[in-house]
Amino acid sequence: MIGKAHVGALVLLVAGCAVEPSHDRSYVATGIEERTGLGLGPAAKPGEFSLPPGVSLEDGLAPDEAVALALWNNAQLQADLAALGFAHSDLLEASLLPNPAFSLLFPVGPKLLESKLNLPVDALWQRPRRVAAAKVDAQAVAEGLIQHGLGLIRDVRTAYTGLWLVQEQARIAREDAQVRQEIADLAQSRLKAGDISELVASVAHVDSLQAGNASLRFSRETVILRQRLLALVGLISDQSAFEIVPAQAAGQQAVSVEELLKTALAARPDLRAAELRIEAAGKRIGWEKSKVYNFIAIIDAKDKGEDFLTVGPGLQVEVPVFNQNNGRVARAKAEMEQAARQYEALRQSILLQVREAHTQYVAAHEEHDLWCGNIVPSLEQAAQQAQRSFETGDVSYLLVLEAKQKLLEARMRRAELAAQLQRSAAQLDYAVGMKVI
Repeated sequence: MIGKAHVGALVLLVAGCAVEPSHDRSYVATGIEERTGLGLGPAAKPGEFSLPPGVSLEDGLAPDEAVALALWNNAQLQADLAALGFAHSDLLEASLLPNPAFSLLFPVGPKLLESKLNLPVDALWQRPRRVAAAKVDAQAVAEGLIQHGLGLIRDVRTAYTGLWLVQEQARIAREDAQVRQEIADLAQSRLKAGDISELVASVAHVDSLQAGNASLRFSRETVILRQRLLALVGLISDQSAFEIVPAQAAGQQAVSVEELLKTALAARPDLRAAELRIEAAGKRIGWEKSKVYNFIAIIDAKDKGEDFLTVGPGLQVEVPVFNQNNGRVARAKAEMEQAARQYEALRQSILLQVREAHTQYVAAHEEHDLWCGNIVPSLEQAAQQAQRSFETGDVSYLLVLEAKQKLLEARMRRAELAAQLQRSAAQLDYAVGMKVI
């Protein structure tokens, strides 16, 4: 009966040591999806690539599709997610109890056989505090990984916008080069007719050469930015060919900065991780204080001869006279103070990020609306009027080309402002910690 009771107690003890991790990959995926509407893909082997449901490269790549691809296949994000394994191993280590120490002293001469079993029972009341701290640390790691996912989304949106912009710049630059070449050809004709000086014709020729060089420069940048986007979405290995769908300028006005600040303080996962680090540091203080008294239960057995064995319990207590674990407790308190100060520094940084991102987004939105609603349409009307006047013989063809040139410059600026608006929207979403634009 005694043996069975001991076996049952051992089984219950081992079962009580098992701690299941709750902040795993699915927790990170849920956190990202709640904030952005897009989730992580299943864990895959290094180098494997998979398409999320509903994503196809044949009909072009939209911004949200690029983000979905990155969340499923970005190599750095997958490497960061491996940190969950370290957190879970730390939690497992914290849940384990130390092994008992068995010693056996052999009989030599008149000395009889003696054995001893030491059980570190102090671990029983230290374990809950140790496990609690490890659980909070694991949650902090998971929250940090959610923040990494949000950072990847911002980077993908920014890279996508950059590629779209440079493609637009290359297209407009080609048109501009053609117009400037026509101006240069017209200048040569006027030079031969004696209407202008050689200096004026030379300036027009150099201007056309510079426009052609700008077109080549934008074409080279297109290749570079495409490579950057491919790397972010996990396609850098096979260099898949695809076209990007023209990005739509963010048309939504941001809500008030006060509301965005409240949302950011509630939604930013890195701020939540900083809170958890304070909580974990507090639990480690309690854990270190519990180490002041260390107990070891002893079961001693001695051979009395003639097949007679005496067994008796014992207790070994560490008397905390010289060492009360003051150093470790002080360190835990210092870590808690540091965590609290880091939390405040991060909170202030978030407030600054939101205010800056909001200001940049509002300014970009206003300037974009001005060029799209007033400046570009006015120049389009001026170019059309110049064309009609030329057809009626009222103005020269040079005036038509100059009107086209100004219109192309305005369209170039409009494209730059559209990209700036998209980038500022991506930064604002990141600063708030969720999609708000």
